[in-house]
Amino acid sequence: MRRWILLSLFAAMPVWADWSFVAKTDTFNLYGETNTRKKIGNVVHMWFMADYKATQSVRLPPPLLWTNYQSLRELKEFDCASRQHRSVKSVLFVDHLAKGEVIYSFESAGAFAPVAAAPLDDAQFRFACR
Repeated sequence: MRRWILLSLFAAMPVWADWSFVAKTDTFNLYGETNTRKKIGNVVHMWFMADYKATQSVRLPPPLLWTNYQSLRELKEFDCASRQHRSVKSVLFVDHLAKGEVIYSFESAGAFAPVAAAPLDDAQFRFACR
């Protein structure tokens, strides 16, 4: 009986994110969630997370309130063949490592744009398209 209780407890637990370090800047560490990587043709869909060293402030649309956050999770798409990317969805979190209350979420799937030669953009591209 105890085995079934333990098994049911483990089955009810959430699947934990599999974050891997991608790069860092002076203001945040960037991670990729490897278990969300999906490739369809030349396009890779994958979640990334920026975990900020200091609390960030942003002014959100209506009712235009300032709010603070410590991490940002972003669903990105990369066209590995043409070296292009776009953001699909962004989610702001109160706490570090995409934990705590979700402050704001928005979808932003616009057109693909070239991956910049900047080290951070290149690191994301290489991580997703490896």
